[in-house]
Amino acid sequence: MYRRLLEFLLPYKGKLFVAVICMVILAACTATLAWALQPMLDEVLSGKNKTYIYMMPIGIIILYLIKGTAYYGQASLMAYIGQRIIYDIRKKIYNQLTSQSLSFFTHRKTGELLGRITYDVTLLQSAVSTTVTSLMRDIMSIIFLLGVIFYQDWLLALFALIVFPIMVYPLVRFGQRMRKASYNGQVAMGNMSSLVEETVGGMRVVKAFGMETYERKRFKEITKDFMTHQVRALKVQALSFPVMELVAGIGIAGVILYGGLRVASGEATAGMLMSFIVSLLMLYDPVRRLSRANNEIQQGLAAAERIFDILDTHIEVKDALNPLPIKPFKESIVFENVSLTYPQASRAVLRGIDLRVKSGEVVALVGRSGAGKTTLANMVLRFMDPSSGTIYLDGTNLRDIAQADLRAEMALVTQEIVLFNDTVLHNIAYGHEDIDREKVIAIAKIANAHEFIEKLEQGYDTLVGERGVILSGGQRQRLSLARALLKDAPILVLDEATSSLDTESERLVQQAIDKLMQGRTVIVIAHRLSTIRHADKIVVLDQGKIVQSGSHNDLLEEGGIYAELHQLQFEDN
Repeated sequence: MYRRLLEFLLPYKGKLFVAVICMVILAACTATLAWALQPMLDEVLSGKNKTYIYMMPIGIIILYLIKGTAYYGQASLMAYIGQRIIYDIRKKIYNQLTSQSLSFFTHRKTGELLGRITYDVTLLQSAVSTTVTSLMRDIMSIIFLLGVIFYQDWLLALFALIVFPIMVYPLVRFGQRMRKASYNGQVAMGNMSSLVEETVGGMRVVKAFGMETYERKRFKEITKDFMTHQVRALKVQALSFPVMELVAGIGIAGVILYGGLRVASGEATAGMLMSFIVSLLMLYDPVRRLSRANNEIQQGLAAAERIFDILDTHIEVKDALNPLPIKPFKESIVFENVSLTYPQASRAVLRGIDLRVKSGEVVALVGRSGAGKTTLANMVLRFMDPSSGTIYLDGTNLRDIAQADLRAEMALVTQEIVLFNDTVLHNIAYGHEDIDREKVIAIAKIANAHEFIEKLEQGYDTLVGERGVILSGGQRQRLSLARALLKDAPILVLDEATSSLDTESERLVQQAIDKLMQGRTVIVIAHRLSTIRHADKIVVLDQGKIVQSGSHNDLLEEGGIYAELHQLQFEDN
């Protein structure tokens, strides 16, 4: 763990080297001040050498000036290094998350992932930017102050350091307890974030079913769990201080007793003893701080464990080392004996899929809920790879094509519309660096979206809110269709794009879909069978397998699942 964290320091080793030099100067100045007490007491106060009366104040001012400059240098450099490391770690986590396949997110809570990139990284930030700085500075101070006390009286120094081994045990023991309590607290924080995210996102349902009290109870239990772990961590931190103080007190008391006897017998001067005691007090102070720093480092290491858990997660969908160049799509998409089983799942989602989608065809996927329709469509865009079998695009294995090149050939419109907290213009032009406003407006007109956009307060510059909250379902869907139209990709995937809409919205959306489908290869997942009766091919899935395939009329004559679904919808209508 330490080695992996140190790897993040390597890009900043130059600044780290300068910071360490500043720390050495700072520690040397601290030790010099302690050492200077002996000549000041023995020479100045005794009246033996009056020159010291004038020299000592000037020397102290110079030392403090150097000390202040060195402190600023090490503090600013280490703050920069610490913040850059946290920036690098956050960026690496985010890159890792956005590189994962969709199957990675199937069993993970959004709030828990947010907790790792925010709360956990914040704890690590404290350990790296503040605590490690303090730790390095204190170690330097300890080394120089040890040099001072051994120079003054090596025998007395050995006597004073007898208590140091006793300090090691509480340091290690408290650190272990702190790390465990902190790790459990971070898990509780992730659960709390997940609950808040779920509750806020589903507030309409919570209120509609009168579940406010139930959700408050769940939140109370999780926050209580978090509080319990935090209290344990704080108790460990609080207990470490008096233990370290007691041990330090024993050492200082022993030095005063033994040193006082030596001064009384004439073996040492009062100035030497006073200088030694001050040096020892200065020495014990960073040693005590090591205990607090160790506690915070253990919290940071607990956070690092959870962060590296994300960074070490295997990325299932990767580009080939030497991906093949993609050519404009013109022939077919072929599924050859494709099966898929999610990680840690006992049952396959898709089994033995053989399917050909020719260029220019409209192929509809139908079936009961959970049949595998959306999963099949996701595999076309390579959101996940088959567990077995192969998918080909114009005869080339999808695994041999760079993901960016593959998805540039495809546009996606989903049932769950995804809009970002940005303007209407930027949501339609999502994925385009250079936005042609006139082209966006022309596309919006084709998608039957221009009319309602113009009525918004700021037109195309209106912020749509989180997930497009200010818009209706039909309006959000038309923006999604406009986005797909602007991409102008030859392959189009429609995932139940007209479900859950009112009659008027469905009519407008269907008109936009008809325009979007023109001249493209289309894979459409349909809930309402009336919308796909003119498809070139209808593929019926059941329990992850293709059970029927053909035209609308042929499947009705054949009977089976398609005829049953059609009959059910006909009866409903």
